[in-house]
Amino acid sequence: MDRRSLLKFGLAAIPAISLARISKAEDAELIVGSNVGAPPFAFKQGDTYTGFDVEIWAEVAKGLNRKWRIQPMEFGALIPALQTNNIDAIVSQLFIKPARQQVIDFSDPYYDSGLVAVARVDDNSIQSPADLNGKTIGTETGTIAVDYIKNNLKNATLEQLPSINNALLALQAGRTDAVIYDTPLLLYYAKTAGKGKVKVIQPTLAGQNVGIGFQKGSPLVAPTNIQLAAMKADGRYKAICDKWFG
Repeated sequence: MDRRSLLKFGLAAIPAISLARISKAEDAELIVGSNVGAPPFAFKQGDTYTGFDVEIWAEVAKGLNRKWRIQPMEFGALIPALQTNNIDAIVSQLFIKPARQQVIDFSDPYYDSGLVAVARVDDNSIQSPADLNGKTIGTETGTIAVDYIKNNLKNATLEQLPSINNALLALQAGRTDAVIYDTPLLLYYAKTAGKGKVKVIQPTLAGQNVGIGFQKGSPLVAPTNIQLAAMKADGRYKAICDKWFG
């Protein structure tokens, strides 16, 4: 083969190689970070992960025709892992906050969550949210509950713990007076593992939209939004909500 033929071959091969790399990237398994110790949103059942968030993502991934796997992580490690390309997405009741939008991209909201407090059932000193000031309040580090406590309960002592499970254990052990966290999770806990142990302090403290987190500029955002809209239109989204929240 002469030099001219080699040159032509090389130029012709460039698009093919580029397309192959793009195709490989589009077919790669997606790594999805999640705080999996948080039923009913994400938790391990037997050898698999399940929950509301996990099922929402499973439907999205099916529509995207992408393979995926859950990477269990503490909540506070999720955004750094996304920023350093160690995961491709966050599916973990991630509230859409302006500060987070500066460093990562979000899908359209797929859930409207909020915050609520629980206290020990025999603690008569806490009957309403107003009673939380001056108390020691536990929550999971890196969550919006931390911001809420700092901004709205100035006289409370904030106790940040690695996970919501740690926060609830600290409450039961008497190391804290209350826990503030996502409303659906604490309502679920109060009806299951925490039944007879904790009481829910109404009303709900704050509301916030939840979205799927992606790297800045991720090509997954737009097709994910299409899938979320389709799920809401065809009833799959409602079916998942009914399954987990009734």
